[in-house]
Amino acid sequence: MPGAFGLDPVLWAAWLYYEEGLKQDEIAEKLGVSRASVFNLLQRAREEGVVNIKIDPARMERVSLAREIESATGIDECFIIPDEGAAEPLYDRIGRFGARLLEQRLSDADVLGVAWGRTVMSLSKALAPMSLPGASIAQVTGSSIATYDFSPELCTSNIAVRVGARCINLHAPGIVSSAKMKQLLMGEPIIEQHFRLLRTCTRTLFGVTHVGSETLLKDSGFMSEQILADYQSRGAIGFVSGYFFDREGKPVLTEIDARHIVMPLEDFLQVPERICIGGGMEKVAAISGMLRGRYASILVTDAGTARAVLKTY
Repeated sequence: MPGAFGLDPVLWAAWLYYEEGLKQDEIAEKLGVSRASVFNLLQRAREEGVVNIKIDPARMERVSLAREIESATGIDECFIIPDEGAAEPLYDRIGRFGARLLEQRLSDADVLGVAWGRTVMSLSKALAPMSLPGASIAQVTGSSIATYDFSPELCTSNIAVRVGARCINLHAPGIVSSAKMKQLLMGEPIIEQHFRLLRTCTRTLFGVTHVGSETLLKDSGFMSEQILADYQSRGAIGFVSGYFFDREGKPVLTEIDARHIVMPLEDFLQVPERICIGGGMEKVAAISGMLRGRYASILVTDAGTARAVLKTY
């Protein structure tokens, strides 16, 4: 290995593959390792930021199906990934493209409000390292200790670390014991300051959850089965960034909302750029309702979901 590469096999493999155009088996022969080892080295090169591979999001937006979604729903922008892809969960594939979009859009002056979920967590892991010390990444909803692997605070902190920005977590539970307790907490200076910051958000990032027999909200422990049944009985079919809605996108409220620590809906809807990342056939009704309610201004989804959503309009 050339001394200029500092005995760094990740860097050397990345150079041979991306700059010299060698095939993986040719690199394996040069390095005296297996082809599988070369694949792992190239994967590490991407994860560690040695190389950044970027698909231009603008070209994805020009896909005719995306234009049809924009025309039918009135959404500002739609980005659609192909149905065919890697053998991995759809939320990982959508999250990875969402990361490419966020890398292009996020600036040093931004305040990004972040909700939680599997797709948001996948996006946070797929982000290339950046340096945006002037940006703020803020949690928009309170926490739940049960959502340990994709919690609101973890989604927020992961993104902040990857883009080199300030991380501002919301130091409060997602749901408190009473409406009075929420009023007391909202009056605390640190909480009041946090919600004042959220009113300055330039962008928000969130997933979409369908309300059904198997839902992330129940599996995560964020809400009980009884609470979800109450929302369903009132017509709720979806959930975004702390709010339930029906098929027409209208908010569905119960007494829980008076106890929920979350960015107020009127403030959320005033954010200039609201990015929703999510897909899958089980979410078609939820995504359609979400778009009717104008919760998102930008949608990142997959082709199959997009075609099914179009059929509901």
